[in-house]
Amino acid sequence: MKIAVVEDDINMRKSLSLALKSEGYEVVEFRNAIDALKKLDDSIDLIISDITMPKMDGIDFVKELNGKYEVILITGNATLNRAIEALRLGVKDFLTKPFEIEDLIAAIERNQKVVTKTKGKKAAVKPSFIAEDEKTKEVLNISKKVAPTMASVMLLGESGVGKEEFAKFIHENSGRSGKFIAINMSAIPENLIESELFGYEKGAFTDATVSKPGLFELAQGGTLFLDEIAEMPFNLQAKLLRVLQEKEINRLGSTKPTKIDVRIISATNQNIDEMIKNNKFREDLYYRLATIPIKIPPLRERKKDIIPIAEDILEKTIKEYNLEKKNLSDEAKEALLNYEFRGNIRELINIIERAAILSEKVIKKENLFLL
Repeated sequence: MKIAVVEDDINMRKSLSLALKSEGYEVVEFRNAIDALKKLDDSIDLIISDITMPKMDGIDFVKELNGKYEVILITGNATLNRAIEALRLGVKDFLTKPFEIEDLIAAIERNQKVVTKTKGKKAAVKPSFIAEDEKTKEVLNISKKVAPTMASVMLLGESGVGKEEFAKFIHENSGRSGKFIAINMSAIPENLIESELFGYEKGAFTDATVSKPGLFELAQGGTLFLDEIAEMPFNLQAKLLRVLQEKEINRLGSTKPTKIDVRIISATNQNIDEMIKNNKFREDLYYRLATIPIKIPPLRERKKDIIPIAEDILEKTIKEYNLEKKNLSDEAKEALLNYEFRGNIRELINIIERAAILSEKVIKKENLFLL
């Protein structure tokens, strides 16, 4: 097995390398993520990377890897919340400094078991839309009331609380005949967002060999979900405001406007009020987008949802990987109920998927590998 160690601290990097080599692993070292990205190849089975590094941190590094490699992240206490961000990027394991080498070896072995049992397949397990908790039901009731209207909705809440699922719920109860189309502002390079949203005509720029409709046109008669709206470049916010006011768009390279009938739902996990004060988000656009702001509580405040969602994920994971039937022990359920879930539902998915693959018939507390 060949492991790449990406760590800017030379003492830590050499210590990890020596320890892993003594365990029989082949190791290559990189002092930063930029160097690693230039030289990584198909011979690498696993990457162990620090989160806090100069030039490019571990989270951005994982984004650049785009799921090509299995990754274990290392983090200090001060960056634990950043490690949780990695959950939505597919990272299944991370260790908090200081740690024993035995803990790292155990994490590597867990990773190998998961890869072996899943044959490297990237699961797409998504829980059903479950609302057992009163707080969740309250959000659903508001969503039902606003769904049939044309009011713009902004969904607020931490990363991973299920904002896209609530947006789909609003669309499905709106009576609109068009499609539900989602775009994540943080996942698209800044220079491509405008063409993705508004489309372009042939010849509008160098690579525009054919005309292409944008997402506004594709969502005609339906709903366009603008996720991570706070990440929209400031210069594009004025253009979006005009679209909301005029109900029409112009493809790049075209002077001919196209009328649109699109319901806008947006979402963010950022403090929008703070961004408005700091001139990073337009106040007039906020009021256009947030006719109805809806705050979705974090999973830790929706206790009655946790076990039903966990059991639903478990059932889907067993089916996805053709595993034997398994159940959560009472001790495991209690641990889940008392866990903080900084990564919300995304973190719960990772925890249950890993436990389902690594455990025996009964999933015990220790199989959850909670932080």
